Amino acid sequence: MGTEKYSSEVKFIASPQELVYSHLANLKNLEPLFDPNRLKELKNLHPDTPDIQLDNFSATADECSFSINPVGNIGVQIIEREPSKLIKLTGSQSVPFQVNCWIQLLPVDENSCKVRITLHADLNPMIKMLIGKHLKNGVDHMADALSKLQYS
Repeated sequence: MGTEKYSSEVKFIASPQELVYSHLANLKNLEPLFDPNRLKELKNLHPDTPDIQLDNFSATADECSFSINPVGNIGVQIIEREPSKLIKLTGSQSVPFQVNCWIQLLPVDENSCKVRITLHADLNPMIKMLIGKHLKNGVDHMADALSKLQYS
């Protein structure tokens, strides 16, 4: 097994860094995004979004879990926060391999910032071959989604 690193493109967010950080640093704030009607709206607005079925979302400030069809149950928890700059997450025991995710925020000016997502995953060569491309696409889609959220 080796640790693979997948980094998203850097995306621009038209909201202040502190506001974006405070929203993302509480996983409970993501709950409205997982509403099935909201997911349909987003798919209609952004038809290039991959068809992923998410269900059973539940969250606290530090942890969330959900189901992805056909993968199964996934859990994520925040393991470190660096105010206004960085949120580090890790997968729960339900994730089939060790994974860490960093959400990095950088100021552009007082009303905007940039975001980059980096995923570190311990993958064996066979798993890497099967899902490596999907993980890279996934971090790019997550960064793009974060750039389109309303943080006010």
